[in-house]
Amino acid sequence: MSDSFLLFDIEKKDEISDKVLPFFSEKVLPRAWQDEVPAEFAPESRVYAYVSDQQTPAIIEAAIKGGWFLSILPHEQSRYARQGFCLENKLTKAIEAAQQATPRKVDILRCNGQLVLNSVVLGDSFNLLPTARSLDLKERLKLAWHNIFKIHSTRPQKMTFTTGNDNNFSTAAIGLVVLEHAHGSALARNILSDTHINDGLCDAMIVAPHSVMEMLRFFITSPLRRTAGLPDFLGLLKTKSFTVTNSGQLDYQIDGCSYQHEQLLFETESRCLHLLVGESLPISESSPSDKEQRKINRLPAGEAVTAMVNKPLPFIKHAATEEFKELYQLLRENATTSSAFLTLMVLSTLLASIGLFASSAPVIIGAMILAPLMAPIISLSMALARQDAGLLSGSIKTLITGLVMALGCAAIASFILPMEIVTPEIAARLSPSLLDLGVAVISGIAGAYAHARVGAAKSMAGVAIAVALVPPLAVTGIGLGWLDFHVAWGSLLLFLTNLAGIVLAAALTFLALGFAPFTRAKKGLTLAFVAVAVVSIPLVFSFMRLSDEAAIIQELEGQTIGEVTIRQVSARAIEPLQLSVQLVTSEALTNDKLDAVKAGIEQRLQQKVVMEAQVIIRR
Repeated sequence: MSDSFLLFDIEKKDEISDKVLPFFSEKVLPRAWQDEVPAEFAPESRVYAYVSDQQTPAIIEAAIKGGWFLSILPHEQSRYARQGFCLENKLTKAIEAAQQATPRKVDILRCNGQLVLNSVVLGDSFNLLPTARSLDLKERLKLAWHNIFKIHSTRPQKMTFTTGNDNNFSTAAIGLVVLEHAHGSALARNILSDTHINDGLCDAMIVAPHSVMEMLRFFITSPLRRTAGLPDFLGLLKTKSFTVTNSGQLDYQIDGCSYQHEQLLFETESRCLHLLVGESLPISESSPSDKEQRKINRLPAGEAVTAMVNKPLPFIKHAATEEFKELYQLLRENATTSSAFLTLMVLSTLLASIGLFASSAPVIIGAMILAPLMAPIISLSMALARQDAGLLSGSIKTLITGLVMALGCAAIASFILPMEIVTPEIAARLSPSLLDLGVAVISGIAGAYAHARVGAAKSMAGVAIAVALVPPLAVTGIGLGWLDFHVAWGSLLLFLTNLAGIVLAAALTFLALGFAPFTRAKKGLTLAFVAVAVVSIPLVFSFMRLSDEAAIIQELEGQTIGEVTIRQVSARAIEPLQLSVQLVTSEALTNDKLDAVKAGIEQRLQQKVVMEAQVIIRR
C-alpha cells in the first residue's frame, strides 16, 4: 500500500482524476472522506486533503490522533482552512510545495474545545480579519464609508479576560478577533508582525474604541495609507490560553459559523500537528514561548468601562480620570492670584510700555512671553465648559486683578515718559479686525491643547507671542494716561477680541478633548459665543474698511497718470478718502500737474480724495 494518500470531498469525486491527481509527481491513493466512516492511515503517512472547511477540522483531529503528515490543499470551499494551514492559492503550486516539504510541527487553536481553522470573531471586527482580502483604494474607501455608518449601531460590552497566568482585566469592547497566526494578510504587516503558527501562543485583537471620533479618524485615514499601524482603539493579547466572559450570553463565530455561549475558553495546543506546507506559510525555528504579551494600556478601564457598557459610543472621547485630575489641579493653580502672577504682570506691562514707546518689536515680544495672562484665561475656559463656580470666580478675580494692574502700570508709565506720540507699534493696535479674532481663536485652541497635553506644553511661548495679550492692555493704559479715548478704546477692543476668542476656542477644545460633556458645557459655550458675537460687530466694520483700503491700494499702486507714476500708496477709508502716495516723475510738478494727478485718481476711484503726496524726481 502507498504511503501517500489523497483525501477528497466525495462530492468532488468526478473532478479528482482530471483536475487533482495529474498534478502529483508521486503515486498517491485517492480516498473519499466520509464523516460517518473516517479514514485510517498508518503513522507518518503523507496525507493530502482536498476538502471543504466543513470537513477539515475532523481530518486535522484524525491527523493529530493518527500521527499523519498532513497537507491542506486549496479547495474552492476551504477559505478558512487555506488561510490557516496553506496560504497557497493555486492547487498546482500547493501540491508541488507539499510533496517537497518536510513535515513541520505546528500549533492548533481551540475555542471551547472546538478546533479553529483560522479565526474566532465576537462582535464587530470592522474588517480586522486575516481572511479579509487586499483591497484597492476604491474598495477601501467604500469599506470605510460603510464602517462609518456602522459605528452608530454599536454598543460596547463589558468583557473580562483571564489568561492562563491568572492575569485578568476588563474593558468595554465592541469586538474581539482571536487567531493562531496572521500570515498572508494585511494584519501581519500592520498589526501582528510577530506571529507564527508554531510559537505556542494565540493572538487576540480587542476592538475597544473610546469614541466615534476615534473610529472615524481611523476609517477616514486608513484607506489613504498602505500601512496602518496599531490603531488607538485596538488592544493586543498574546498568550497560550485565556477565557472571555461577560454578564450574559456571548454571540460569536468560529470560521464563519455562529455560536452562543456564556464563556469562551481559548487554548493553544503547541506543535501537535505534523504539517506539510511550502514557504508560503513561514514557520519559526525557535522554541515555543510561554511569555505572555499584552498591549492594553489604551483600552477603556476602571470607571470608563461602567460608563460605556450597553450605551452608544460617545462622539468625543472622555478624558481619563488621572489625566483630568492633573489638568484640573494645574488650572486651579493658574486661577490663583499669586505673588508670582502679580510680579510678572507688572514687569511684562512695563516692558511692553517701553517697547511701544520705543517702537521696538523685540522688546514687545519679550513682554508677550513674560506675560502670565494666558493661564487664568485658560482656567476661565475650563470653568465655563464644566460650569465650575469655584474655578470661574477664581479665574475672573485673577484676570480682573491683572487687568487693573496692567492699566495702572501703563498709565503711570505714560505720565513718567515725556512722549505723547502714537508710534507705529501703538498705531498697529488701534484698529482690530476679524483677522485678529482669527488669531485669538487659533491661539485659544493651541493654549488649551498645550495645557491638556504635556508633550505640547513647550509651544506655550509661541502661543503667547501669537495672541499678544499684554501689549493691547498697555496701549489702553497709555491712552487713559493721555486722556486719549480713541487710543484707549481701539486697543481695549483688541484685548476684548483676544479674550473672547481665546475663551470660546479653548472651551470648545476642552469639549473636543473630552474634559467636559456637552450637556454641561452648552451654557458656558453659549455665553462665550455671545461675547464673541458682540465684539465681532465692530470688527466686521473694521474688516470691511481694511478690505476697501486694500482694494484702493491695489487699484492705484504702480499706475501712471500722464508722466507721473504712483508708488507707496496708503489709504484710510473715511469720508473723504485719505490718500498718502509717492509721485515719481522726471521733473518738478506744478500745482496744475498735481491737481491733474488728483483728478485722475478721483476719476479712477469714483470718489473724492484728500491727497498727501511726496514727489520723487527720477532722472
